[in-house]
Amino acid sequence: MAAQSFGQLLKSFRLARGLTQEALATLGSTSPASISSYEEGRRVPDASVVDRLAAALQLGEEDHTLLRQTAGLRGLPGGFETALKRGRGPVDTVWDEVQATPWVTLIVNERREIIAWNGLANQTSERDLGELSQFERGLLRMAATPYFERHLRNWEELIGRLISIFKAEGSDLSTGETNQWVTAILESITREDPGFLPRIFDLFVSTQAWREEDRNVHRVKWRLDDGTNLLFWGAFCDWNSYDGAWAFDWHAANSETAAWVQDAVQAGGHESARPELLSFGETIRQERATARMSMRQLAEATGLGVSTITAYESGRRNPSRVAVIALCRALNLDGYSTNRFLREFDHEEEPSDWARWIAGATPVGTYRNRNALHATNLQAFKAACDGLQWPSVLLDAGCHVVHANPLAQRLVPLRSFAPLNGRPGPHLLQLMVSRQFTEALGNWDEVAGVILPGRLEPLVLNAPRDASANNLMDVARELIRTERDGIDRVADVWRSSPGFTSLRRPGVPFHWTTPSGEQLAFNCVIAGVTPADPYKALDLFPADPATFRWLNRG
Repeated sequence: MAAQSFGQLLKSFRLARGLTQEALATLGSTSPASISSYEEGRRVPDASVVDRLAAALQLGEEDHTLLRQTAGLRGLPGGFETALKRGRGPVDTVWDEVQATPWVTLIVNERREIIAWNGLANQTSERDLGELSQFERGLLRMAATPYFERHLRNWEELIGRLISIFKAEGSDLSTGETNQWVTAILESITREDPGFLPRIFDLFVSTQAWREEDRNVHRVKWRLDDGTNLLFWGAFCDWNSYDGAWAFDWHAANSETAAWVQDAVQAGGHESARPELLSFGETIRQERATARMSMRQLAEATGLGVSTITAYESGRRNPSRVAVIALCRALNLDGYSTNRFLREFDHEEEPSDWARWIAGATPVGTYRNRNALHATNLQAFKAACDGLQWPSVLLDAGCHVVHANPLAQRLVPLRSFAPLNGRPGPHLLQLMVSRQFTEALGNWDEVAGVILPGRLEPLVLNAPRDASANNLMDVARELIRTERDGIDRVADVWRSSPGFTSLRRPGVPFHWTTPSGEQLAFNCVIAGVTPADPYKALDLFPADPATFRWLNRG
């Protein structure tokens, strides 16, 4: 039996409920003429209209999903996916957000292409990254050039880590299995920088696939053109999981690098102009050329006609949602770009392959060959945390401290904070409103504005919508008897600033005064430890020479 079209299915649901077109139009807040055009197959409504009609028809979840799918939409999103989308924040502000970051920041998409960066990134690389195309800003493609090889002193180590991530995603040159865009990178290297290909192949052979239970933090040994050697900790942190974007932050790993970064921040400048974004048609044409795919091959891969694709590439015709997704998947476009185009044509957005994977759904693009997620033992996280060279604290999904490494305990004796009644450890809010923190944290308002309280709610992804907000209020009610001044101060910060309601990596300077009067400076970052586990790491990366000296005294 042939599958029903949207119009046929809509009509069958309407008749089954004894409704006229006029009655359904009234209940669904649309017009009878629109209902008629839907049922006759002359038009297909957008997601909001489909959902209103489903509500008017009182459809159950299964029928609602079927109605959406016949309209070219995805089924009803799960709770985790909904939380990812709700928590991603504004989607078009990434460029502006990274410019003020006082450490090197690169934002990368699912293909590990740099889509945004700050002036410090240009100063460190000693070139304007905006002069490169997005394809040329792919981390592997950039690395396989004489320019970046000359600067990256631990090339084999760092690129080996990158290749291990590719292998975990199902792209393995040594077995002949690669994603289309990885193949395009390797073909570009073969044509333009062939000397790198044997080294890359050796790394694919010798490197093990990345283990998701490991923190995605790497040493970056960098040499400037004047011979200055810098050392960073390169940390990947979730930026926007719904669209599949990460922050690749470079934090100083020694006092000399910290001094250099301080001077660079003070000097300022070096920002790139905001990169111009290609139109949908230009992108499809460029990606097709990069993939060396003919128009006919793309038509066969998508089920679209050659003339239809030609019209899209020339901008003479706007694509449907189904066409946007089909073309983006066939060309292995990343989730960030795919959703930009869906928004451009007023279509419902689509979770990235990364979002599908961490939500337990089946990936259909970049991550389709990736292994299933698996949880990690908390003890393993604690052991890894203890080995870090900076103060680090593990938080659970409720923002309770479940472990602090020796450097964090040295900075703040967290064991002196007794957990509130029935809680697994001190709560982050409990620490922030304590007298010790309000007196020792020199930029308390700034830090509180970033990590409290608006940052708490989105961090709890696997809880009902209001669970974490209620949890925060419960904590506040318990603390108000003993820490009234701190709670009032939090309330003032909350009222005077818009706060943060996105899942983007919270990051802020952290200025601390020790009991002996030493002034310490850190970069405070909260990031997920692994995709499968609910734990967050609150890292304090040292940000000036004095802080490194304090750490090194032991």
